[in-house]
Amino acid sequence: MKSASGINFPPASLAELRKLPSLLKRGELTLPMGKRLLVALCVMLDDPRLVATHSITELAQVTSVSPASLTRLAKLLGFKGFVQFQSLFRHALSQPGRYYSAQASALIKPSEEMSVENRVRHHLEQQAENLAQSAAQLTEQNLSQAAQLLVKARRVRISGRRQSYGLASMFSYMLGLIREQVSVVGSAGEGQAQALAELGSRDLLVMFGSEPYSRDSVMLAQVANQLKLPLLTITDSHHSPLAQLADCSLISRNNSPLYTNSMVATQFLAETLLLQTARMLGERAVERLSHREELINRLNDEF
Repeated sequence: MKSASGINFPPASLAELRKLPSLLKRGELTLPMGKRLLVALCVMLDDPRLVATHSITELAQVTSVSPASLTRLAKLLGFKGFVQFQSLFRHALSQPGRYYSAQASALIKPSEEMSVENRVRHHLEQQAENLAQSAAQLTEQNLSQAAQLLVKARRVRISGRRQSYGLASMFSYMLGLIREQVSVVGSAGEGQAQALAELGSRDLLVMFGSEPYSRDSVMLAQVANQLKLPLLTITDSHHSPLAQLADCSLISRNNSPLYTNSMVATQFLAETLLLQTARMLGERAVERLSHREELINRLNDEF
């Protein structure tokens, strides 16, 4: 069964299950689930190995709810019982990732014939909804906090793996136009350890990442957290492994039939954050841009 929010019951994957808490908190999905049970679900999503390796009694102790409550949660999500619920986590941890090929398979399955014009319109409507939902989650306090981190940091290092590396590079270039000491982790050939070794409590690590999360990115965020380095993430869920470790997170909605991650809403959030940062920097941003323009003119780098 599929809900109005597009979630299957039971969820077909751990990635789909991770979307539930945010949908519940935004009121886009309604389930008779108390706060304690929702917190327990979030704990399990933050550390899937807990569910995969613990008995229902052990898991109940870790999550501070009763075994009966865990069984009720499983059935509430459409599973026959806890065993089937646990199997989803075990399967996710034991099988190699199939995110991209699964997306592509869904894309090429025979479906109702649709003209190219209608497909373009449908995609446009989906992206408009992603943008609207991402903007709706962005509070003034959250945006100001993220921009303050970028303004006050002595040095800013920006990280993203695989597709998110492109987002990190673009963000680094655009931020570097309005402030100094900005670079991408790994851009000069140094490893993540070297990048972390350069950072202290007065600096900032910015990370881009969404489902399926890179193991390298999660480990980088974990070590940064252990070192108490300020961390700002732009990710796809409040319960992503990156958001859970961050001082501040901006959340983008990336629903799309695309065979890889859609970056439209994430780029929108990045640009919105840069606009707010430039406003806070004020004349400092203008002076930095003027200096850059002078150098461009000296190098005759504009046609």
